Formats: sequence, C-alpha cells, structure tokens
Amino acid sequence: MVNRNATYEIKEGKLYVNGDPVPLRKGVVYAALARAGWDGYEGELDHDLVEQMLRLDRRVSLIALGLAKPPAA
Repeated sequence: MVNRNATYEIKEGKLYVNGDPVPLRKGVVYAALARAGWDGYEGELDHDLVEQMLRLDRRVSLIALGLAKPPAA
C-alpha cells in the first residue's frame, strides 16, 4: 500500500521517497518501473504507478515502504 502523503520521484536514476534516496541500484529501480509501465521520464511519480511498482517488485517495496512510513514513537 502506498502512502498517499508521501512523494515519490526519480532523479538521476535514483528513487526518492519524501526527498530521501532509496538505497537501491539504478538497474533494480528501472526494472521495477518498467514492469509497472513507467513512461521513462524523470520527475515525480504518480501514486498509482508507485503502487503498481511496489506490488510487482518485492525488492523495492521492502525498502521504499519503510522510508514512506513515519518512524514509530
């Protein structure tokens, strides 16, 4: 499930969640985005595309969802 309050974007081949880089290799990110139907342009990602990407690639979902959630109090 995608946090609708979080921002997801691609800059210089890296995935950023809320402005923080996700520690994944560029190839993993691009492969996951391609599976989800990404148009290939960098910038902010649509939440529906991110949800599809996270559902299709477990490597990305484990890390990106952890960054999107606020820390426990």
